[in-house]
Amino acid sequence: MKRLLCFFLALLLLASHLSGCSQQMKEPVTFYYLRTSYQETMDSPVVGEEREVAGHRDDLKYLLSFYLMGPIGKGLSSPLPRGTLLYTVSQDGSRLAIEISNTAALLTDAEFSLACACLSLTCMGLTGVSEVTIVSGSRNLTFTQENLLLSDTVQSEETTK
Repeated sequence: MKRLLCFFLALLLLASHLSGCSQQMKEPVTFYYLRTSYQETMDSPVVGEEREVAGHRDDLKYLLSFYLMGPIGKGLSSPLPRGTLLYTVSQDGSRLAIEISNTAALLTDAEFSLACACLSLTCMGLTGVSEVTIVSGSRNLTFTQENLLLSDTVQSEETTK
């Protein structure tokens, strides 16, 4: 009888654990990271990952620190080097300014631009701002909703004779 009771309790515990894993997120946000295979597959390099931030939705400094910890999904990587620190975050209306630690020794200019694009997309989604400036050492980059494109569309021109 004791074995049957233990088996029943184990099943009950397993069922409650599985049902807890399938619950919907209460306060999801989207963080934008890099697809690890984008250089080989020529897919879009930037992809969103939903994360749960219950209780911290309005704490941008917390959310950005959480973002800097990197993705949890397989096939994704952080565009910023491990150990990148968040120094300051300031919002003035629809503009957001972020200062992070100096990444010049670890990121090329192209990699820095891609990292800033991911971080800007994340911030625009979190705050609704239309402009994000990121400062890292002597480098800075500003993205707006208008100049942040995630795909390149090539249109062939028909020449008429």
